[in-house]
Amino acid sequence: MQRHDVIVIGSGTAGYTAAHACRKAGKSVLVVDKRPFGGTCAMRGCQPKKILVAAVQAVHGANALHGQGVTGESRLDWPSLMRFKRDFTDAVPQGTEQGFLDAGMRTAHGLATFVGPRRLRIGEEEHEAGHIVIAAGAVPRKLKIPGDEVLLDSDVFLELDALPESIAFVGGGFVCFEFAFICALAGVRTTVIHRGDRFLRNFDPDLVALLMEAGKARGIEFLPETNVVAVRRDGRDIVLDLDGSGPTSLRVQSAVAAVGRVPDLDGLGLDVAGVSETPRGISVNAFMQSVSNPAVYAVGDAADAPFALATTADMEAETAATNILQGNTTEADHVAVPSVVFSVPSLATVGMSEKQARQASVEQGFKLTVNTADATGWMTSRRIGQKHAAYKVILNKDAGTILGAHLLGHNAGEMINILALAIKFGLTRTQLKSLLWAYPTHVSDIKYMI
Repeated sequence: MQRHDVIVIGSGTAGYTAAHACRKAGKSVLVVDKRPFGGTCAMRGCQPKKILVAAVQAVHGANALHGQGVTGESRLDWPSLMRFKRDFTDAVPQGTEQGFLDAGMRTAHGLATFVGPRRLRIGEEEHEAGHIVIAAGAVPRKLKIPGDEVLLDSDVFLELDALPESIAFVGGGFVCFEFAFICALAGVRTTVIHRGDRFLRNFDPDLVALLMEAGKARGIEFLPETNVVAVRRDGRDIVLDLDGSGPTSLRVQSAVAAVGRVPDLDGLGLDVAGVSETPRGISVNAFMQSVSNPAVYAVGDAADAPFALATTADMEAETAATNILQGNTTEADHVAVPSVVFSVPSLATVGMSEKQARQASVEQGFKLTVNTADATGWMTSRRIGQKHAAYKVILNKDAGTILGAHLLGHNAGEMINILALAIKFGLTRTQLKSLLWAYPTHVSDIKYMI
């Protein structure tokens, strides 16, 4: 039996943050992972995805300026792009684990399984700790239809050595859209199939509709309210059997199930430790502590929390570490968390939706202002050849504060941070307008939006 102050299950951004915080405070820490160290964000998510998106944005940006002083066709070289991506991701496992070791922590490889409330078995060894942090991340959700074994998932897509001539993405969320735009702008015939009537449900529907127009202009076909009922191979192709108002089947060279991710909790033996869970993850309180086992904390994708983002995972891990070290004194703060779809153009959101704001104005009795407009005629759009750009900013007219912001366009992912700052700290439109923004920049457009 080996004993530690803290055991962290998972070595991604949340596990890394929690482990280093506890170790810095002098605690003995063991970090265990059944996969190569590094986690989803660095290995299979945010970072490698953004590398691909950056290349696609560069190609699109150059081609969009044809007739505005730029000539010649820019094209995506997928094999060299993947080599560049792997230069980054291949170094992550060793670098991450060495960082733990250099800080004086212990590491272990393999599946950690609870054999008691505070005890884990890893391989042939048992380990006990005063506190256990579950930061096990998430894995791609399975579609669970006949033939689903021939579908790729998002992890496999990020490792493709070559792109097919045609591809279908099954799903309607941000990963699906990001990959679809990457493929379409690389010249791949791309189809997005979604069983629901609305794509990107967590984003403003008006701006989603405009983003879909941008996608259609790049050759993406969207099939809403369409179920994939079966998949089969036919020679070198894949045939998807469809049930909906459109086509009854679709033939492509490759197909990807991009229907979200689920917490990677299988095999942990949570029931043995008395750790309760929901389909969204481990049930936690505001301190990121298990509601049923006080020795266990869960963070990031492993926890049933409002967001599944790298930023909130880090914040939750810091919260959990603080509460382990000082007692439950700090609550997780999920106020004004921005989300971005890194499509081309990008779509970003923070705060209330228009529907939520209108309901709040009725319940709380304040006047509402919704500033919304197309921004393709603005100089910031025209000078880069941008054909699809818009915004919607929702304000409490009485207080002059921002309740929600929704942006579509180049640099939306950066601009949304300013509006998140304003929402979180209650800055008024008057205060924001009084700032002398660097000009001409995309961020300086915010003063016209509010």
